[in-house]
Amino acid sequence: MKINPLNKSALANLCASVEKPNYELSETSSAIIHFGAGNFHRAHQAVYCDTLLNKGESQWGITGVSLRSSTMRDNLASQDYLYTLAILGEETRYRVIGAIKNILVGPETPQAVIDKLAQSHTELVTTTITEKGYYLAEGAIDQSHPDIVNDINSLAIPVTVYGFIAAALIKRAKDSAAPLTVLCCDNMHAGGQRLKDGVKLILGVHSKETLPWVEKNVAFSSSMVDRVTPSTDQTLIDTVAQDTGVYDNAPVSAEPFTQWIIEDNFAGQKPPFDKAGALFVNDIAPFEKVKLRFLNAGHTILSALGYLAGDKYIHEALLRSPLAQFTEQALKLNVLPVTSVPSDVNGETYIDDVLQRFRNSHLPYGVLQVGTDSSQKIQQRLFPSIDDALSNESDCSYLAFALAAWVCFVQKASDSQQLNDPLALNFAQYIEQGANNDVYDFLNLAGASKYSLFTDNTFMASVNEYYHCINRVGAEQAVSDFLTD
Repeated sequence: MKINPLNKSALANLCASVEKPNYELSETSSAIIHFGAGNFHRAHQAVYCDTLLNKGESQWGITGVSLRSSTMRDNLASQDYLYTLAILGEETRYRVIGAIKNILVGPETPQAVIDKLAQSHTELVTTTITEKGYYLAEGAIDQSHPDIVNDINSLAIPVTVYGFIAAALIKRAKDSAAPLTVLCCDNMHAGGQRLKDGVKLILGVHSKETLPWVEKNVAFSSSMVDRVTPSTDQTLIDTVAQDTGVYDNAPVSAEPFTQWIIEDNFAGQKPPFDKAGALFVNDIAPFEKVKLRFLNAGHTILSALGYLAGDKYIHEALLRSPLAQFTEQALKLNVLPVTSVPSDVNGETYIDDVLQRFRNSHLPYGVLQVGTDSSQKIQQRLFPSIDDALSNESDCSYLAFALAAWVCFVQKASDSQQLNDPLALNFAQYIEQGANNDVYDFLNLAGASKYSLFTDNTFMASVNEYYHCINRVGAEQAVSDFLTD
């Protein structure tokens, strides 16, 4: 039986269980321009906008901008830019999203992007372009990168997000002088400032006279986003078609959980995202710390222990009672006491929710995938909590065990040629040189010498003791023994 494609006319043919827009698509407009209309954006920010549209806030539709490929535009244009969100929990729920009004492809129509950004009707510019789209090197914008060089030399055909925004601000300042907010929606510390630095760099070359106007009329803000969004494959496409009764070229899936913490710094009209569940705050840094120390640290701990226990996925590791108990107690007994949690967040509840999310077998996290680049990640996820615990004379025995497990993980994954880490070759050389009995070398290579934990002899001795215990009896038994001591 032929299945009709998803578009406006097919909405009436959707299964009754599928949630769909309660607004007329033709009666909404796009006051938001978004760079990077990929899966995460479509499963996160666009859903918040769709909720606003469903509440009658008709101006908060989105014009997407692709800086590279036309694929998403090509997939969605024939569908009237409608797509299906599959929410993967104990039961799969479906929702058709209509928030995206159009997608422009920068290399094809650069002036159309600039003109849309410059329109006074545009109130908000947002970005999910991943870290590489910010062209950073050693914490600053890499002015030698060919794309940055292109935009420094000419704004006739911008390549970077900085170039497009700068070109638009030059035009906007002359045409309407309407205020504008630029909001980073990538999980990047001080992402708003990064965007501001890049735009000012380009404007400083092409239009210094615009800079004072930008300082007064353009806000650059940051946000923290959280929702797991897997890549779309043919299995998802076929399942969505079977379950909804229409064929969608580009469905997207996500976990039930979603979070958006937004810096309350706007220069013009502010979208009422709080009506859709987002949280406006004066400072997002405490929320970033909570995510790093609980969600990300929990992931890292389970990745190492799960791999050592022979598990492929994080949710499998949590089926092992000792590993689940250890991770929960590490976060609640070692990390929580030394972490300032915002008043909007209940620390213990947040930890419980994180572990429940990790148990979702419908969205499996591979232990090796989570363990990618772990030598860099533990510098943010574990070391600061340990230093805080040591300075407060607070218990950090769980974290000492977690570091020992991490060293064992690195050694085992390296021996199996499964270690995906920028320091993989260095670790392999240590192992070849017979450094298997020395946790110091591995932790030093991972940057531990920059933290006070490295010179705390008592702490490091406990890491070394737990390391030998794991090697002697295995990870799961070592965890069990630790919990019963």
